[in-house]
Amino acid sequence: MIDLKKHINWQIEEITYEEIYPIWADKLWPGRPKIKPWSAMINATEYSMQIKRYAESNFGLYGGKFFGIKTTDTGQVIAINSGHQCSKTLFRSRGLFVYPEFTRRGMAQSLLAHTALFAQENGFEKIWSYPHEKAMKIYETVGYTCGEPHEHQSYKNQDRVDVFRVNAYAELQLI
Repeated sequence: MIDLKKHINWQIEEITYEEIYPIWADKLWPGRPKIKPWSAMINATEYSMQIKRYAESNFGLYGGKFFGIKTTDTGQVIAINSGHQCSKTLFRSRGLFVYPEFTRRGMAQSLLAHTALFAQENGFEKIWSYPHEKAMKIYETVGYTCGEPHEHQSYKNQDRVDVFRVNAYAELQLI
């Protein structure tokens, strides 16, 4: 079993969807309408509307958990990630972002490891994500196995224009 704690070098706390949403909307997925705290994706190509039903009824961890790193002086959220249940055994890591002026300090690695440890401690067997190709090395450092990056239509912005991204499927066996 992988030692996830060795990758956590920052004070990470649970934050709210209200704290994470503006960063997602402004920095990670600009112009993306209707950003929800969960996604119906169960891997890079399949969806399950059961996730939506469970999330909306607050069942299990389908509605998501949100994690952040804040500055000690102002309490500003400077790095984020989230995760949510996809099935009885599968958990998804989603929405990793670190403000550029705080990168290269291990925050992304710490957040990924923290999210995976949270999933492991809650009995999930595997965690997966769909990282941007620029982030793949960070995922691999934590222990994820990453697939080949490929371009895909990520979402339609508020003007209904397709936004394309290059992502790769990544997963980490927890048990």
